[in-house]
Amino acid sequence: MAKDMENVTNDAADQSEKKEFKEITLKFGKGLVGETFQGKDGKDYKQISIPNQDQNDKSPWASFVVRANAVHEDQFGKGMWVKLPSEGSTTVRKDNVVGQDEAGKNIYETTKTKIPNRELKSMVEFYKNNDRSQEKGNEVPKDALEDKPKSSLKDKVQKNKEKVAENKKAKAAEKTQEKSPKSKAKGNER
Repeated sequence: MAKDMENVTNDAADQSEKKEFKEITLKFGKGLVGETFQGKDGKDYKQISIPNQDQNDKSPWASFVVRANAVHEDQFGKGMWVKLPSEGSTTVRKDNVVGQDEAGKNIYETTKTKIPNRELKSMVEFYKNNDRSQEKGNEVPKDALEDKPKSSLKDKVQKNKEKVAENKKAKAAEKTQEKSPKSKAKGNER
């Protein structure tokens, strides 16, 4: 009997390990979340839009749907987040213009593609990569910082004092040069 109990506890431990799965968090702005709607199964869902990565692309945005209770507001009240299984996939819908009817209105066709959730995260949060790449252009390369030895505060203060002393000498020299032409000019006037 004791052996049976051990097997039961080991099986339960194995099952709990199998149930654990990693989740990824998608973070996005409030403006990307649509209104709550009810699906065919009677459950509430929310549609989340994915902006076009190219700012010049004026086509309709792609979107995906998640359960309404899975979408949460962040602690600051400015953004939203949702957790999805990292190994799963989500269906993304995108409307594409097929043509125009007689009235001149665009005719759209919806394409559905299954995208892994890791790729979906990069699609939704692409703006973070754009901001970082722009900042990298303004940053000093790390290699340039590593070549220079770090100076102590005492060294910096000493260098600053030397610069101030040089500036004072230069100003004093300029003042003596300014006085000497004036005295010559005054001497000529007499």
